[in-house]
Amino acid sequence: MTDVYAMTEARANFGTLIRRTAHSRERIAITDHGHVAAILINPQELEDLEDAVAVAQYMAEKANGTLSTVTHEEAKRRLGLEPRA
Repeated sequence: MTDVYAMTEARANFGTLIRRTAHSRERIAITDHGHVAAILINPQELEDLEDAVAVAQYMAEKANGTLSTVTHEEAKRRLGLEPRA
């Protein structure tokens, strides 16, 4: 469940709200004139969501044949692990 705070209330309790999201999977919505303007989210949860999106994009590209790949040698060259030819 997401708690909702008006921007003025969130501003007054900013440190507390940050600590709540930092130490839990709790999300906190901040509204501006009654509309959600921002969501506070735990950094690990954000990373997990970004990873899930990346995997879903990979699977979709693989399924529809648009997955772009490079050879092992090209990857090493791009990373600067091998001198350019």
